Amino acid sequence: MISLNNFNYRIKGVQKVLLVLCTSLLFLTVNYLPANAQADTTLKNTLPKNGQLVNNKPVGSGWVNLLANADDWNLENNFWQLKDGVLFGKMDYQKEHHYTYTKKKYTDFELNVMIKMVGDENANSGVCIRINPTSWDNAPGYQIDMGKGYWGSLWEERRGNMVQKFPDALVPKVVKQNDWNHYYIIARGHHIQAWLNGVKTIDIVHDAGFSSGNIGFQLDHMHNTTSVEVKALYVKELN
Repeated sequence: MISLNNFNYRIKGVQKVLLVLCTSLLFLTVNYLPANAQADTTLKNTLPKNGQLVNNKPVGSGWVNLLANADDWNLENNFWQLKDGVLFGKMDYQKEHHYTYTKKKYTDFELNVMIKMVGDENANSGVCIRINPTSWDNAPGYQIDMGKGYWGSLWEERRGNMVQKFPDALVPKVVKQNDWNHYYIIARGHHIQAWLNGVKTIDIVHDAGFSSGNIGFQLDHMHNTTSVEVKALYVKELN
């Protein structure tokens, strides 16, 4: 027979064990397990040195200005113009996309872009990398995306669609609407990384993507009048 005193003693012992277990579990949760509440830590500026711009020009050597010569581009003149070192595109409601893109294809590279998209809340565009166009409307490949529900995300046009999405809740803290935004992009092998205004929004190895293609920009279809302006576009090819 267990006395009342022994019973109470055992109950207290069990309580102490439970307390230790709960404390240990709490410690592990706080210190080792990922926590959704820490999402804002992704908003830290982690821009590498090669992504830094001074007077809209990247620091360091090896950079090539892609806006120096219109002859280096496939331009659909009704929608895109390159003049005085600035690329400008504008489109009203159209049933098809209208892309512009370099004549040269690129494999592994770093890219610095200063871009402004102006339009209503549904305006959409994208910085296109490793695209392989078959027409002005059809340009399969990656877009470092721009627009409601897409800012900071990696989209694969006509192929995998959304590859990596940046959280919508964080977009207003990073994006400058209807103003200049800076994208710094690294494409090395199948590893794609991108920073939007210094905040890393894309970091993924995507084996299914193209390993080379053109660099360009999109005017997205089925939207009200949208304009896209690019005042800095520098590429550095990687060995």
